[in-house]
Amino acid sequence: MRTHRFWKLVSATASAFAIAHVSSAEPIPIEDIARLPAMTSVSVSTDGKTMVALIGPSTGKDTDRAVIAAWDLTDLSKPPITAAPDGKESEFIGVRALKDGKVEVYVRQPFTGRLSGCDEGNAIGTTRTWTRKALLTDTTFKKFEEPFINLGSTRGIGKSTEDCIRITARGSVTSRLPLDPDNVLISRINSDFNSEVGLLNLKTSAFKSLYKGSGDTGAGYTDPADGEVMSASGVDEKRKSFERYTQLKAAKGASLEDHDALTVDESALQEMSVIHRDRATGLYYVLTNKFSDKKQIFTYDPASRVLNPEPVFAHPDFDASGIVTSTATNDFGKILGYAFDADVTRYEWLDAEYGGIVLGLEQQLKAETVDIIYRNDDFSLIIFSASGSNMPARYYLLRDRSKLELLGAERPWIDTKGLSQTQFINYAARDGRALPALLTPRQGWKEGEAPGKAVVLPHGGPWARDFGGWDMSGWVPFLTSRGYTVLQPQYRGSVGWGMDLWRAGDAQFGYKAQDDKDDGAAWLVSQGYAAPDKMVMFGYSYGGYAAMAAATRKDSPYQCAIAGAGYGESDKINIGIDSSRFGRMAIGSKLSGRDVIKDVANAEIPILIYHGDRDVRVPDTYGKAFYNAIRKYTTAKYLNVPDMPHSLPWTPDQQRLTLAEIEKFLVGECGLN
Repeated sequence: MRTHRFWKLVSATASAFAIAHVSSAEPIPIEDIARLPAMTSVSVSTDGKTMVALIGPSTGKDTDRAVIAAWDLTDLSKPPITAAPDGKESEFIGVRALKDGKVEVYVRQPFTGRLSGCDEGNAIGTTRTWTRKALLTDTTFKKFEEPFINLGSTRGIGKSTEDCIRITARGSVTSRLPLDPDNVLISRINSDFNSEVGLLNLKTSAFKSLYKGSGDTGAGYTDPADGEVMSASGVDEKRKSFERYTQLKAAKGASLEDHDALTVDESALQEMSVIHRDRATGLYYVLTNKFSDKKQIFTYDPASRVLNPEPVFAHPDFDASGIVTSTATNDFGKILGYAFDADVTRYEWLDAEYGGIVLGLEQQLKAETVDIIYRNDDFSLIIFSASGSNMPARYYLLRDRSKLELLGAERPWIDTKGLSQTQFINYAARDGRALPALLTPRQGWKEGEAPGKAVVLPHGGPWARDFGGWDMSGWVPFLTSRGYTVLQPQYRGSVGWGMDLWRAGDAQFGYKAQDDKDDGAAWLVSQGYAAPDKMVMFGYSYGGYAAMAAATRKDSPYQCAIAGAGYGESDKINIGIDSSRFGRMAIGSKLSGRDVIKDVANAEIPILIYHGDRDVRVPDTYGKAFYNAIRKYTTAKYLNVPDMPHSLPWTPDQQRLTLAEIEKFLVGECGLN
């Protein structure tokens, strides 16, 4: 890795933020969405001495690959140390400060080769994909190590198997262990494809194994003080039911034992996770939907094996999602608040001081979300991010609770004054079911204005959900700044909104789950947001399937459809689960639905189909097959996106290409000026 210095990064970023050049009355330029963020992936070492981030280089020819940067927080007048990726293909995609000057860096690069069916690779022939891996370095960025793969002896391991291990390896630092001066907790992948959890000494590089997974069993909750694995879970396919069991240690240093009270039926979509252990009482905190529609948090006594029947936290309308605990040395592990997932992740604060600071900063900065990245014991130094659906993240340093300094911003070139804020709403499906949704009105919209253009933008998955906040794909601000109101329906089959809505999607994709999206379009018209002749369906992944379904429905409510990385046959979504009996029998039927490729003769509206040619999650052959079928019946365009993988991050070139084609299609084939 070659190194260089960006001498005035902090002041330059702040200056750029203050002199945003985009007029709020104009669409956000594609380049301003496509280009690399000026600052992102910000973290601070557990000792508070070092801050690291990814930054978008502002000089030189290579402005489309991020640079890693490290600042000395004890003296911010010093310039940051930076490093750019070596070679023409590798890219930095994430960074995290650890402690003692050590840094974890995430990199990726394209790969073309034989994988013999490994993970999502082709069983026959070559696979074009991306490799990702985590590396360790220090703040000089001169030497990079890879401690997260343990191939052991490579004797008897073929090259395609070795490549497979490296590509599927998801090892990383799982806990920074702020109370331990020498070690971090890591997971690593062995040559048998099983994961192993252990302590990595940052000074000596020695590894001490604490837990080895096998098959479908893996480590769960680990003690954030010393890394001890306190829980594990797995699926026993020898049992006739599809149960996920949980193992716990009754005390520190004890053995893991089965605790039947925490067993759940995964075929019924029940979930159970251990999220905290109280060091004083030994009680565990578990997050589960076993006893209610919405996830709740309960305490469990491992000694008496009794689950408290009353939740310690439950929200009547939203899933509980976790616990916020203190990382300060004076009250380490103290519960500060409970989290629940609404339009964004929100909190019920138990600690008045911590919660008061967060809520005060949100109010002062008019932010939807404030996330504290680092705080010292007495709150005299706080580093945090502030963001919202109409505000890309900004990073601040607060000294002595009164002196606020802007460190940088993700996209300082975007003027946020005219951007619309996302709202949480509910609308009724045709069968009376209440469906949650996120609504972002077109830029400058005022109540009572004439109906205009609108996009129904369903999420991928389909077992996923949308959150508010700044849209990292860029699609929502791209569309709303061009005069489109955007509705993100949380259709039946979406997760994170309760068991009832999740289960209601079973085998309904392309059927009732598709009706939900059309009912969202009707709601937009009924509420005056959209004109009935100015509607668009746009989706990606499963959302691409939904856009294909919209294009093949008779009397479609849309003027056109845009399908990114979609598939026209419902069983294609099951490829990743077909390899196990559990997947096939317990889950496969739930994800089934309509083969919309068989309905192409119904097509009446134009469709744009785009697909990355390094997508192994949903291979581009699926998109091409649907394009070749539907183009006989309606106007269809196909866009190949070179080297694009399925998931973010996408390169600036890929964003420039796709956004430009989407804009061209909306104005041209869709006729929506």
